[in-house]
Amino acid sequence: MKILIIGGGASGMMCALKSAQKGADVTILERNDRVGKKLLATGNGKCNLSNLSVSKDAYNSSFVEKVLSRYDAQKIIAEFASLGLLCKADSEGRVYPYSESATTALNVLLQRLAEYGVQTICDCSAQKIEKKGDGFKVIATKGEYLADKVVLATGSDATSGFNSHSLVGEFGHRTTRLNYAIAPLLCNDVKGANGVRAKVYASIAVNGKTLMGERGELLFKDNALSGVLAFRLSSMLARYRDAVKSCEVIVDFVPDMSEKDLADYIYENCSAYAPLEGILHKALAYNVLSRVPMDRSLIMSRKKADDIARGCKNFKVNVTGVSGRSSAQVASGGIELDGIDDSTLQSKLCKGLYIIGEATDVDGLCGGFNLHWAWASALACSEDVL
Repeated sequence: MKILIIGGGASGMMCALKSAQKGADVTILERNDRVGKKLLATGNGKCNLSNLSVSKDAYNSSFVEKVLSRYDAQKIIAEFASLGLLCKADSEGRVYPYSESATTALNVLLQRLAEYGVQTICDCSAQKIEKKGDGFKVIATKGEYLADKVVLATGSDATSGFNSHSLVGEFGHRTTRLNYAIAPLLCNDVKGANGVRAKVYASIAVNGKTLMGERGELLFKDNALSGVLAFRLSSMLARYRDAVKSCEVIVDFVPDMSEKDLADYIYENCSAYAPLEGILHKALAYNVLSRVPMDRSLIMSRKKADDIARGCKNFKVNVTGVSGRSSAQVASGGIELDGIDDSTLQSKLCKGLYIIGEATDVDGLCGGFNLHWAWASALACSEDVL
């Protein structure tokens, strides 16, 4: 059985390896100069492989449910253990290689691919997939390749990737609009706080409708909100398919206290000259206080304390968009799911063609969920492809 995998990212490598372990003759075509290039950038170079709390709720579609029921986080950890990669989870459930190095994960995959005879052809771009009898012919920049089965694992063009969704268009597959996600949120109304981090509660509202809110860390940058929490919020914005007329992030800088308790504390303990000096970073305090409509006298009044507390708990940041391709980890959107089997990942429109990983219209929140889908969809595909 000859299997041709287009794309040598996370899902492509895993599918190739598992198929080769079962005796298939597997070739990977990779457009970059090496396979696994994008994997090295995941988790800030630490390679966030999965998440212990993985569930369909972390994704944009319930399409993932059948695959996730067979391949949960423990299954992925066990799969990597069988390959010789020891993993661990942090206090928030994020799963990493024990070395906390993406290079370690990639090296293990490369070693196993070589061990099982998987051929990798790099700097090779697939141009067209043709059905030939019961098999396929793939026309690429380095020649033509025949295969019994073809797996599209091309991901998206986020970061160092490429968009190759059109390869399956002639079989009737449609592609939804791509919006970049897991990237900084662009803004222009936070001043002088570049590099400041804060543990907050933040929610995102689009056209006045709150889409998501949770606790986490925000990293304030010049003209952007970054950090894990901003990345998670960016996924919700990327999934929003209607016209975006307005978008804002509402930040609660003191989520451990109610507004009343915070106001009481400020009134009883803080100087009117610098009321937030002992509560927030100086740069964040400046931004909050610059927006609070209050008298600027050196007397702390009850009303002033109430106004300051309200400003701390309801700090609105106008979002102008999501940072572009080069800084985005994934793209929301992809090949429409109604043409893909939700158990095997085989095309419903062309027998023998499979579509896995980020090439599908599946995206997860920040925290290992997207790599989990890459591994899980690859394993589901490899079960069926032979």
